[in-house]
Amino acid sequence: MKKMLRTATWMVVCLCLTFLASCEQDDDILFDYLVSYEWGGDLGFADAFDRPLESGLSFDGNGFGVDAQCYPGDYVHVAFELPFRWMIYDGTLTLDYGNDYPLLEICNIHISVDRMDGELYVDGEWDGPVTLFSY
Repeated sequence: MKKMLRTATWMVVCLCLTFLASCEQDDDILFDYLVSYEWGGDLGFADAFDRPLESGLSFDGNGFGVDAQCYPGDYVHVAFELPFRWMIYDGTLTLDYGNDYPLLEICNIHISVDRMDGELYVDGEWDGPVTLFSY
């Protein structure tokens, strides 16, 4: 009887853990990943001659960061540095570069070991999937 009661108790515990565990990443976990690494990828920026730029995002824990932009293939020379404010809420990363630039949002973020995947929105309009790599 004791063995059956113990087995039933463990089954209830496992069942509760299954239902209470979430598959989505918590904002605190995303925050830790963001500030622990620098992230690089294409966020749709271009220079005055419409040549594409890749972003190298560095997130500070105080909600500010720097986007070191460079030309694809030339990751040694930084062409532009743009400061931004950022926040993460409910799995959406918001990047605010100020009044001269559109508001960027990366929704449905999933971070694995060395990459961040999500959906990029520019001023509220869907722009497509985006992948940033940690370095």
